[in-house]
Amino acid sequence: MNSIVIARYKESLDWVLNIPDDFEVYIYNKGEPISDPLIIDRADHIIDRQNVGRESETYIHHMLTVPRDADSFTVFSQGDPFTHSPDFLPLLENWRQWDSLQPLTWQWQADHNIPPASLLADYERRLGGRLRVRPERFSLSSWGPPDFVDEGALGTSRDYCAFHGNPPEGENVASDFLRKCGLDELADKARAHSFGVFTYGAIFAVRNNLIAKWPRKSLEITYQATLGMPVYGYMLERMWLHFFGAEFDVPVAPKVTLEQPLPRQAPMELGYPKAAPSTVDPNDDIISVQVEELSDKVEKLRIEISELRETVKVQRLSASARH
Repeated sequence: MNSIVIARYKESLDWVLNIPDDFEVYIYNKGEPISDPLIIDRADHIIDRQNVGRESETYIHHMLTVPRDADSFTVFSQGDPFTHSPDFLPLLENWRQWDSLQPLTWQWQADHNIPPASLLADYERRLGGRLRVRPERFSLSSWGPPDFVDEGALGTSRDYCAFHGNPPEGENVASDFLRKCGLDELADKARAHSFGVFTYGAIFAVRNNLIAKWPRKSLEITYQATLGMPVYGYMLERMWLHFFGAEFDVPVAPKVTLEQPLPRQAPMELGYPKAAPSTVDPNDDIISVQVEELSDKVEKLRIEISELRETVKVQRLSASARH
């Protein structure tokens, strides 16, 4: 059976009543106790948790503690998914059409114009009436999107580097963070690329067999990170899809070293027209006069150079005699 994990703080949970019946509902509650009998009746599990670690602590705690049916989906969501995913409930109803790793969000916040409304309008036209889902690309170094400026995302990268220092030579922010999470193979892939992809608000669905591929030791390391600096939560928001198999984008051009010389290239054929053969008559009087004049100048220069050499030689001999 599919399940949905909801990381709740203060959000209203009335919408939970509309979750399709083929989802087992886990509510991890980090706020005031839930007292609505209808919500209590619909939820299969209500687990009270300390308010630490944002949604990433909730997600990884669930992965570490709850057995899963390998072929089913787990949906991970904040307590209010609709800010980021206006079509969230219809998307749940259409789970049979999902990919094994399914982003479920459309935007960050419309009133902050992130992403820009014009960009979303153009994207929605191309959806042709389908439900609104749009993953966002981001730089693995600056954390910002390539199509517009997101100061909050850029601040995440700055905060990370302020604490850890700039990544080592050849690494980017993503690969440095993944290596700290004990995921060297995934870090190597990030290091070799420029862009990643994420889903706003960390709201997505993933088949449980993909969750099972995340090494437990790394899960435990990453869980500890959720309890640390707040910046780690924002780092994880952009890494979730990659933890479960999403590919990085735009390979980094390899450096050319002395051990890797540039390949030899055939000489380039220039496309200039070849000069036509000269039609000047060598016996032409004007040409003859010019040649004679040039010959006289060359002879005069030869004599002057010879005289200069003799003068320099004499000066050197005189200097030697004085010493």
